[in-house]
Amino acid sequence: MKLDVPTLLVVLVAILQMAAIALMTSWTGRRFERHTLLWAGGLQLGAICCAMLLLRGVTSDFVSIALANSGVLLAMGLGWNGARAFNGRPARWWPVLIAPTVWLVAWQVPAIAHSLSYRIALLSVLSCVLSCALAWEIWARGKDDLVWRGPFAAVPAVHAVFLVFRALLALSLDLPENFLAGRSALSLGIGLLEPILMMFAATIIGLRLSDERLKNLLKRAASVDGLTGLLNHGAFMDLARARVERARADAEDITLLLFDLDRFKQLNDRFGHAAGDAALRRFAEVVRRQVDEAQLVGRIGGEEFAALLVGAGAVQGRAVAERIRVELAAEQIEHAGGTVAVTVSIGVMSVRGPEIEFERLMVAADEALYAAKRGGRDLVYQVAS
Repeated sequence: MKLDVPTLLVVLVAILQMAAIALMTSWTGRRFERHTLLWAGGLQLGAICCAMLLLRGVTSDFVSIALANSGVLLAMGLGWNGARAFNGRPARWWPVLIAPTVWLVAWQVPAIAHSLSYRIALLSVLSCVLSCALAWEIWARGKDDLVWRGPFAAVPAVHAVFLVFRALLALSLDLPENFLAGRSALSLGIGLLEPILMMFAATIIGLRLSDERLKNLLKRAASVDGLTGLLNHGAFMDLARARVERARADAEDITLLLFDLDRFKQLNDRFGHAAGDAALRRFAEVVRRQVDEAQLVGRIGGEEFAALLVGAGAVQGRAVAERIRVELAAEQIEHAGGTVAVTVSIGVMSVRGPEIEFERLMVAADEALYAAKRGGRDLVYQVAS
């Protein structure tokens, strides 16, 4: 079997160009996705530099080998910065320049510049480091559970393994400078097949990963209160109802806390809605600090909130409620050069076993909340189960 290296290079250039166009098209519809633009830029630069490799013998070796391969390394660095952008991290440009700089400096060494084997080995090592950095950024730095994150990270990881073998193979073979001759053409042809497959896979999976995260963001936006970042009314009710059903089946303790910020209308009337919004956000921060992330917390009305604590009995539930009440009362909300004090009334209902019903739990906690309001506010009132 004979693999035509120039033809494979043309195929690689075409795939890189098509992938760049696909990502650029995606970016034009989602300008907020900066990672897509960086990936498109990296692919476009890669396509140009691979095309420069085809100029071997037509232009100087410095252009067709040194500059072309340094551009390929720079393109991989753009891909790494794209992964950082995808993870919400700022771009870092100086690490991107290290590999191209090392390559251009090494080009000044005659033993490397005049040896195809050494050049392939050095490029493989530098590309392997960049591929590992890309895989690490995608997999280890992500703070989500996107299904396509793993497969996407696997692409540069597999490529890195291939590059190690390519470096070892290059050093074990006495490759002639005419890379179209004999077994060197076969070795280089096989070496070009792998990047073609990897780029095709990376483009498809990368687009799927971006689509998956966008869908998750839209889904989250539909279930989260925009002001406080807590679950909105509909999302809290649906999730709480389902969790109560599971708790009943597992005979777990469950506690529902209902909150109402005291005299919130007067606060709005006296200090304005900006102060009211600040109070709501501050209360949400207090609740997040006191309630475990695994539990449900939502804003179910204007100044009304709820927290469902699964696995927490009456004693634990009241303790959480008291901590929230005390911490909020100690908070001083800054507004218009002054401070505003805010308190909260809390109703607590704890149950366990097959008698748990979400609607009854809500009614009982609501009655407890209004008992706390009638008792003078800034109180925790707990219903006996």
